[in-house]
Amino acid sequence: MKGLVFTEYVEFVEDIFSADIVDEMIEMAELPSQGAYTAVGTYHHVEMLALVTALSQLTDTPVSHLVQTFGKHLFGRLSAPPPCEPPFPFRRVFQGVAARS
Repeated sequence: MKGLVFTEYVEFVEDIFSADIVDEMIEMAELPSQGAYTAVGTYHHVEMLALVTALSQLTDTPVSHLVQTFGKHLFGRLSAPPPCEPPFPFRRVFQGVAARS
């Protein structure tokens, strides 16, 4: 499973609950990665199952509710347009190269 899903999940939990809950969730899940995720990494899906299960136990919230709520959140994040132009003006560079060809 792509790391982007994990990083979004951790941010989601922090926004909805708290940073302390995130720490407790990661500790309770006993993850091989120890909860150190990068958006470009790839991680075993079992870690996500452990995170959701731990959060469910910590917050007394059904797993199905957590998964559905996070799915809606993630869909919104992935379907949103990028916040701004990239810091490096790729379009202008490539237009300049094409004009010289």
